[in-house]
Amino acid sequence: MEQNPFFWPDAAQVAELEKAMDALRKSGDSVGARVNVVADGVPPGWGEPIYGKLDGDLASALMSINAVKGVEIGDGFAAVTQHGSEHRDEMSMQGFASNHAGGILGGISTGQPVTASIVLKPTSSILIPGHSVNLAGEPAEVVTKGRHDPCVGIRATPIAEAMMALVLMDHALRHRAQCGDVGDITPRIP
Repeated sequence: MEQNPFFWPDAAQVAELEKAMDALRKSGDSVGARVNVVADGVPPGWGEPIYGKLDGDLASALMSINAVKGVEIGDGFAAVTQHGSEHRDEMSMQGFASNHAGGILGGISTGQPVTASIVLKPTSSILIPGHSVNLAGEPAEVVTKGRHDPCVGIRATPIAEAMMALVLMDHALRHRAQCGDVGDITPRIP
């Protein structure tokens, strides 16, 4: 992913993606995007069950990124089609059987990868004329000239990664301040 300008996980698709983005740019239009962010190695116990929820802080931070219109933690909106019996993250001493909750249960990290996704809107500042109203209340046409991003999701990928890192660092510091040198009380489940 770090080896291509689109942060795309399948290297074989990069040429096709580049062609599609170039065609979109030449047409003067734009497209939305979904960006998935994963943080491995987050220890269990970060966050709080009510006012300092890790998932709440993460959602708030990711939503503050320009053009973001939706945030998911774990399965997110797909949970609406799931039953509790399939969505729950069952566990045994060998570890969790799934990660539908995105590594956060009850606002507290589980030790699993923390997963989040953001949805970015297609930028409306495009070369294709659009309808509007001028200051006099009369119909007007709007055309945006200048630099044009056919997909802001490409630029948003490292921003989303950085935002997740900032939230996790904040929770690491909170946890350290609250717990000091208190060690693990229960065995860590992988």
